[in-house]
Amino acid sequence: MAYRAAMTAAFATILIWSFSYPVARVGLRHFDPLHLSGLRLVAAALALSIIALPRRVGLPERGDRLRVVSAGLIGMTFYLAILYVGLQVVESASAAILIALTPIFVALLSGPMIGERLTVWGWSGLLLASAGAALVILGQGSALDIGVSSLLLLVAALAHALYNVMAKSLVARYSPLQVASWSMWVGAVTSLPLLLGAPRQVATAPWDALFSFIYLGVCGSALGFVMWGRAMVGAPAAVVSSALYATPPLSALIGWLWLDERPTIWVVIGGMVVLGAVTMVIRRGVEAGTIPADASSQV
Repeated sequence: MAYRAAMTAAFATILIWSFSYPVARVGLRHFDPLHLSGLRLVAAALALSIIALPRRVGLPERGDRLRVVSAGLIGMTFYLAILYVGLQVVESASAAILIALTPIFVALLSGPMIGERLTVWGWSGLLLASAGAALVILGQGSALDIGVSSLLLLVAALAHALYNVMAKSLVARYSPLQVASWSMWVGAVTSLPLLLGAPRQVATAPWDALFSFIYLGVCGSALGFVMWGRAMVGAPAAVVSSALYATPPLSALIGWLWLDERPTIWVVIGGMVVLGAVTMVIRRGVEAGTIPADASSQV
C-alpha cells in the first residue's frame, strides 16, 4: 500500500512539474535567470513557512545538518540557477532530453550512496524510457542542439539527481515536509545574493511574469517537493525518479488537449514506450527487500 501511495505521489508531482517548463519560459522573457531562480525559492520558502512553522518542524539533528545544507545548496540554489541559465539558450527539446537523464544519474548514485540497486529489468526500463522520451520530444518537430549550454543542463540533471539521493536518505528519518522546508529555506537564504536588482524587475513585471515565479515557487517547489519527498518515503529513489520520464508525453498530451497541437505518430509511439518502460521499472526494477514495508508513519 505504501509503495502504491508513493508512486501516486510521484506521478501527481510530475503533473505539477509538467507545467513548470513552459511557465519558466514565460518568466524568462522578463526576468534574469538568476533572479527567477531566486524569486522561485523565496516564494517557496515563504509558502512552506506558513505551513511548517505552526507545526514546529524544528531543526535536523546535528549530524544531519551538513547533508541538509548540501541538499539545499545543490538541489535548490545551484540546480535552479544552472537550469534557468541553460533554458534561456537551449531549445526546449534539447533541454527536456538532457534533464530526462536525471533518473539514470539517480540510479548510478543510489548504489554507492544509499545502497539501493536496480535489477537488470530496472536498468533496461530506464534506458528504454530514455529512448521513448527522445522519440516524444523529437517527434514534436524540435531539433537537438548540443553546446556549452547543453552541458550546463547535464550538470543541472546531475545536481537534481544528487538532491534526490540525499533527500531519500533524509526522509528515512524526517518527514517530507521537514526535508522540503529545510531545503527551501537553505535555498532561499543562499539565493539572496542572486536577487540584487530583482526588486526593480518585479516592480515592472507584467502579470504573466509575476504569475510564473509564484506558480514555480508555490506549486513547483513548495507543493512539488513535499509530494516528491512523500514518494521517496515509500519507494526507492531510482524508481521514483523514473516517473520523470512521463513528463515529455504528458506535456505533449497537455498541448494536444489545451493548445490543439496534434501529436505525430512518433510522439504516440514514444509515449507508449515510456509508459511500458516505466511500468517495467516500477514492477520489476528493484532488488527484493529494498521497498519499505510500511512508510505510513511519515507525515
